[in-house]
Amino acid sequence: MREVGSHPSSILIIQLTAILLTLFPFALASAENPVDESFPMGINLSSVCYWSTENPFVDIFKQSQAFQPQMKGGPYGEGGQLLLDSNGWPKQLNTGQWADTIMCRAGGHYPAGEYICFYDGEGTLEFGFDGKIKERRKGHIALDVRPSKRGILLRIAETNPDNPIRNIRLIMPGFESTYKNQIFHPEFLKRWKGFKVIRFMDWMRTNNSAVGTWAQRPTTQMQTQGGDKGVALEYMILLANRLKADPWFCMPHEATYDYVENFAKMVKEKLDPSLKVYVEYSNEVWNSHFNQAHYAVRVGQGMGFSEKPFEAGLFFYARRATEIFAIWKDVFGGSDRLVRVLAAQSSNPWTSRKILEFGKAYKSADALAIAPYFGGYLGKPDTQRAVSHMTVGQILGQCRNDMDLQHRKVAEHAALAGKHGLDLIAYEGGQHLVGTGGAENNEQLTALFMAANRDPRMGQLYREDLKGWQNAGGGLFMTFASMGQYGKWGSWGLLEYSGQDAPPKYRAIRRFMGGKPLKNSEKNPRPLS
Repeated sequence: MREVGSHPSSILIIQLTAILLTLFPFALASAENPVDESFPMGINLSSVCYWSTENPFVDIFKQSQAFQPQMKGGPYGEGGQLLLDSNGWPKQLNTGQWADTIMCRAGGHYPAGEYICFYDGEGTLEFGFDGKIKERRKGHIALDVRPSKRGILLRIAETNPDNPIRNIRLIMPGFESTYKNQIFHPEFLKRWKGFKVIRFMDWMRTNNSAVGTWAQRPTTQMQTQGGDKGVALEYMILLANRLKADPWFCMPHEATYDYVENFAKMVKEKLDPSLKVYVEYSNEVWNSHFNQAHYAVRVGQGMGFSEKPFEAGLFFYARRATEIFAIWKDVFGGSDRLVRVLAAQSSNPWTSRKILEFGKAYKSADALAIAPYFGGYLGKPDTQRAVSHMTVGQILGQCRNDMDLQHRKVAEHAALAGKHGLDLIAYEGGQHLVGTGGAENNEQLTALFMAANRDPRMGQLYREDLKGWQNAGGGLFMTFASMGQYGKWGSWGLLEYSGQDAPPKYRAIRRFMGGKPLKNSEKNPRPLS
């Protein structure tokens, strides 16, 4: 869940504004202002998981579901407990038990063709759904894959306890001889090439993270990189090096000193020395939707920072962040290659002041970060009835009005950051059209929000929002997020699936980064009505 900022609009104001937009439609002319082609842009990568539409790895088994226990003829996932090793591979199976996993459950948006499965150990592998076995020999299975919404089912039907099946790899067409060195899919690399910073918050499964010690970290030997622990640090560093992009890491909220130190040491050892490192403590520690916020409140009150729970959480966040920054600075022998980020609530500049000034935390930081989303108030439960009867143009018009408010708040944050010698950056940002508090179940509202995200005029809004952010004093802007299916939980992706013709949001970001001409359909957008 992303930040939902407060907004003064009532249902009556929304209804009156919608009427005015119908009577007096307008276009986004200001979006055609000249852009600063050197303006720094970053991207938040979406989670690696078996239902993701984004396939960063040529070995798609890295995105597989954690193995599920299955009994022949029984209900799915109710096959008793699997006996797994420390990396998640089944060590043995009970009588009649299978171990199942799924990949590419993403609406059929992945390549067709011949996939090659490699594996170690002895036993029997079976495939289903979109994958049909063409040829089988020891340690090697060729599949014919025809994508559908079902994805690919892989089953360990038998395994030898003395030499169990493990180290499964399922390689996309054309990469069977290069996958060991060509980890990332070329289209994935091309898609995000040119972004200055890559934020790995979702790759690290930062929100509600259960990782605290270095021994708990995800590794490259794990069954999947799409599990609750997230992606191995080695892969994140490798991607940053390949893209020549500064990595942005979020330290888990319960990370120990040993975890942070070892994490920093590996980054220093393996990261391209020409790159900087953005370091943040967790994500949205002020946001009560996440476990890290409750943790901060609990520990902050226990340390006597404040009798007010929310304030105690902010103060603990500031304290722990500066402690983490000190560890990184010690490992790197200084802060020249570090961008130490303190993050606050965009809709509430008071949180920035409290965090920056507690214990003079600003002296240990380089940047203040916020998430200046627009349109979030349109998905609230008390406004859903009025909003669900708007046109797409009226939705976009409301978004434009909200952007003006957000940019005024950006200016407040920028002033606070400047006062303390820090840059203002956006850790996330973009549209926030999603139902909340039960409104996510309003199908008419969801359909409108998805249509608004696909509308060419949304691209114009993105460019205007970026220009407003820049004019209000903002620097690096980390748009959210790379790719994902649209639905009741939001329309976050710049793209919806791999192979999609560049949609308006993606084109707008690329336009802002590189100054490329807009397509004809965007040069004269329809009025917002």
